[in-house]
Amino acid sequence: MRSNKGIFWSALAVGFSGAMIPGPMLALVLSLSVKGRFWGSMGVVLGHVLLEAALVLALALGAGKLLRLPLVSAVVGLVGGALLCYMGGSVLLALAHNAGALAASADAGIATAPVLAGVVVSASNPSFTMWWSAVGVGYVAMSLQRGPLGLASFYAGHTLSDWVWYALVAGLVVSGRNVLAGRAYTWVIGGCAFLLAGFGLYFVYLGARQLAQALAPRPGVEARA
Repeated sequence: MRSNKGIFWSALAVGFSGAMIPGPMLALVLSLSVKGRFWGSMGVVLGHVLLEAALVLALALGAGKLLRLPLVSAVVGLVGGALLCYMGGSVLLALAHNAGALAASADAGIATAPVLAGVVVSASNPSFTMWWSAVGVGYVAMSLQRGPLGLASFYAGHTLSDWVWYALVAGLVVSGRNVLAGRAYTWVIGGCAFLLAGFGLYFVYLGARQLAQALAPRPGVEARA
């Protein structure tokens, strides 16, 4: 990229390709949007981009090697997956206990702290860590060739894709939420919770597998022992 504009537009395009892939963050945004909480959904995005700001700064300071460590990915998968299981499982339990009471308690739990929920749901996703360790590190290094403005251009383009995509999704859901009443509302909330719990179980599986690989003795080391 020969200019900051080039960095910005390429980061925006690549960011859209990632933002539009369904994942736990989309499930969380949908679960808040269907309750009419557009700004709550945007709070989730704010948490996500704040985490990315810290990550971009850390990468600029040389933390890229840390993200590539298998043990780091394993911990992210295990801890983050467990948190997602809790977030989704608690809603599913509430639905099973009393589906009608769920709407009355819409502001309970993670819905009261959407920014924190955005941080948690992003940090808990091994795909998030993998993307930054594989693609983000190179993008940050390339952007730093243009100095601080290059890095800022990358961050602005990358995060703008998140704001635009999730604002569009949340806006469409909020504007049509009157259609989602009664049983339809329960099914949407339950579906989002099921996705969160499902992603959580998958992330725990990935984390356990990576942990086993990280702790497995290397053949050369075993032979010397």
